Amino acid sequence: MATIKKNNVLTPEYLKQLYWGAINNSQVCAAVSQYMEEELLPTQDFQSLHVAITKHYFTHKSAPKYGIIKQTVASSRAVLELLDEIQDEAEEIDPDVLLEQLEKYLKLTMFQRSYKEIGKIYQSTDGMEAVEQFYKDAEEIKRFSLKQEEFVDVVSTFHERFISNREKHNDNSRKKAITSFYIHKMDEMNQGRNLRGQLSMFLAKTGVGKSHIARHIGTNACYTSGLDVLHIQLEGSTSETTDAYSAGLVGVESRLYESGMINDHAMKQYEKLVEMAAGTLVVRGFPKFGKRVTTVDINNVLDEYQKKFGKNPDVLIIDSGDLLDPAEKAKGKDDVRQNRINMTKEVKDIAGERDLWAVVTYQANVPDPKLTEDESFVLTEHNCSEAKGVSYAVTHLVTLNQTSKERKERVMRLYFAKSRFFPQGEPIKIATDYEHEKFYSEERTLNMAS
Repeated sequence: MATIKKNNVLTPEYLKQLYWGAINNSQVCAAVSQYMEEELLPTQDFQSLHVAITKHYFTHKSAPKYGIIKQTVASSRAVLELLDEIQDEAEEIDPDVLLEQLEKYLKLTMFQRSYKEIGKIYQSTDGMEAVEQFYKDAEEIKRFSLKQEEFVDVVSTFHERFISNREKHNDNSRKKAITSFYIHKMDEMNQGRNLRGQLSMFLAKTGVGKSHIARHIGTNACYTSGLDVLHIQLEGSTSETTDAYSAGLVGVESRLYESGMINDHAMKQYEKLVEMAAGTLVVRGFPKFGKRVTTVDINNVLDEYQKKFGKNPDVLIIDSGDLLDPAEKAKGKDDVRQNRINMTKEVKDIAGERDLWAVVTYQANVPDPKLTEDESFVLTEHNCSEAKGVSYAVTHLVTLNQTSKERKERVMRLYFAKSRFFPQGEPIKIATDYEHEKFYSEERTLNMAS
């Protein structure tokens, strides 16, 4: 079996061995696809090959094999020649050896970037912030590994894991808590539980207010709680969303902001209100007639966000989840339901890995519209096919229920069709105020209860 020198990092010889491994071994392919950066490869041909392999992996969750990848890059003679060269020159090498070298390279890259960033922090602060960032980055580099999970001896690692848990808890406690849905009855049921790492989905038929509740959470998380919010808009235009958010921040009709029909005096007052926002609110849209968006695209957007702002957002909002596909689409008679399950599971994984609260809206199709005209009826997994699919991996599934009579009265019923940490309870009746871009009218809701 061939070996690789331990000081050999990303030489042409190693890259040929690495990409031969990625073509033949799913573990190597996963590591290359997730962690290798295209712009760091030495030639455009290597970059093109990398893109082809990565696309295959994220679609099929497996290595592409030589014949498949050769068909994929057949339109480029230069890439075909590189591929043939790799096949001729590469030898069979233990995947663990390839991953060990790749891990070494990635850790060195992480260190170089950290060193550069800490220098900037040191120059612009009193120095202690740089020291804290140094310890944090050093621990992250230390923990990073491409090795597969090993067996864990609970007894012998008892103390070690406790100390690690304590350090992790102390690090997380520095982050702002996320505990509110910004609707009193819902918050009473949640009882202050941390929503980081969780997925909350809001399900409703069209026209009830899915986008309104998404923006309600985004606005309050930013303005009231000082959290950093990323809103990904998959339906409608980005400008519609940003205008609606802007109007909602100051409580005016969206059409007034869109048309510029706010007088200068009022606008100055509104600008002062907006400046008081304690957090940040960023909207990212996708082309309306572009390709279907997958969870891979969501992860890519989050990578861009982290690169631009130096951190993950605290709250991720996706409107609407029915336009989002899983990384790998299922095929078969139950493919629709399975794709819903896969999508929610992958978004839940994103929330956990990036330590954020994911909020997703989803459209329900009710076979019998007469059912929704009954004020005792609420959407659940027992009467809605969408709920059967999406409820699998979510932490909370909240349905929005409204009859035509309730719509005229500007009220609706919210129902926890699923909650992992507390009982479902009774439907929660609230008042709305869509005229001022407010999903929830606290004053009218309290008056209804009194």
